Amino acid sequence: MADRVAIIGGGIIGATAAALLAEGGTDVTLVEETAVGAGASGRNSGTIQHPFDPVLLALHQETLDRYRALAALDVGFGFPAEPAGVLLLTDDLAAAAVRATELAADHPELGAEVLDAPGVAGLEPSIAPGWAAVRVATGYPVVPEAATRAMASRAVQAGAAFRIGIGATPWVDGGRVRGVALGDGATIGASRVLVAAGPWTPSVLGLEPAWPPITRTFGVTVQVELEDSPRAVLEEGVVHTINTPDGHADSLFSLVTADGVATVGSTFFAEEPDPDALAPVLLERGAVFVPALADAEITAVRMCARPQSVDGRPFIGAVPDVEGLFVCAGHGPWGMSTGPASAAMVVDLLTGTEDRIPPALRADLTW
Repeated sequence: MADRVAIIGGGIIGATAAALLAEGGTDVTLVEETAVGAGASGRNSGTIQHPFDPVLLALHQETLDRYRALAALDVGFGFPAEPAGVLLLTDDLAAAAVRATELAADHPELGAEVLDAPGVAGLEPSIAPGWAAVRVATGYPVVPEAATRAMASRAVQAGAAFRIGIGATPWVDGGRVRGVALGDGATIGASRVLVAAGPWTPSVLGLEPAWPPITRTFGVTVQVELEDSPRAVLEEGVVHTINTPDGHADSLFSLVTADGVATVGSTFFAEEPDPDALAPVLLERGAVFVPALADAEITAVRMCARPQSVDGRPFIGAVPDVEGLFVCAGHGPWGMSTGPASAAMVVDLLTGTEDRIPPALRADLTW
């Protein structure tokens, strides 16, 4: 058996794991069925932000540090020095005050403050009159696919091998992993395998019943040309609750501008929608918040499937009952905001460096 680590999945987690392993001297091969960043890691809204979950906070803070380090390597990725701020928009000033109080108690690091309608207009003149907001000190706009592509480039520069355009599943024999089986019938020998295939992770693992319990929520975003786009990240006031077990909505407004491109979203559908049919609907709804969206020229319509876990938190670590098999998936909308740190944790575990995975995120516990 080759002393190699094989990774299935070319999103931000797989690319980060490949980079860290290769830079540490490990022989690593990443296998991706379609393209690097083909899913949510390349078709996200383009903001790195606080996950509003204390269990995920340390992952987010470490991820910010890892993005800063990535930007310093000059591999085609820029990261803002300071957050642009997120405006949680509402037309109910009293509700905004309640939410700001909750955030101040739960996440004091966010510096939540209430802005009345004149305050919002003064800060972001492109927003329609009448909207109040809770402003929180998070939100780093980035080009949606840039981080994943830069991390993959870093991995290749360190010596990682990438096999793009072919599917793979873990090759397991006698209760332990032997490598990966490719879609063409070939195999790649490996002593350890990491599955980081986002919402496709359960099917790639092929465990019955379907494990881990990760489903797909489809997100559609619309990229537009928009003069005087807001600097801050804009969200309808309850976007942050969608990833909670009791949160649900089919569509809520968000807008992120990075490198001159404004991305409008977002949807949360259990079944795959028609993105082209949704695009004008998203802009029509968005124009209620930013009137210029009504006449904005669409430059791209994008869709991805997010990996939604049962409790809104990822599965990280060893797969039960299979020696040498690891998983890191289920981040929902927080993959870009917490994924690199998740990847680092699972790399530490599979290389025997350190086990620092919080109990609430451990894949080998009963769920």
